[in-house]
Amino acid sequence: MKDSRIPEPVLTAMSAGTHIIRAYREHLGYSVEDLAVACGLAAEEILNIESGLRYNKGYRDRIAKSLSLPAGILEAEPDILDAA
Repeated sequence: MKDSRIPEPVLTAMSAGTHIIRAYREHLGYSVEDLAVACGLAAEEILNIESGLRYNKGYRDRIAKSLSLPAGILEAEPDILDAA
């Protein structure tokens, strides 16, 4: 995956199998708890998402906004009704 909007350390982590949200979170120096507070999700939900569980667009939007991600960067992720 090559996207000029994605920082090189994030791309490197993703190529090693790290979920995009975890890669961005770690790149920005946020803990799971930091992100949970920032986006209003439970830390367990963040961990579930980072482990590959699918989640809905509302969750994606909240996470993307909290991490100041480029618009649409998480749009390739599929929707489901309930997170985790």
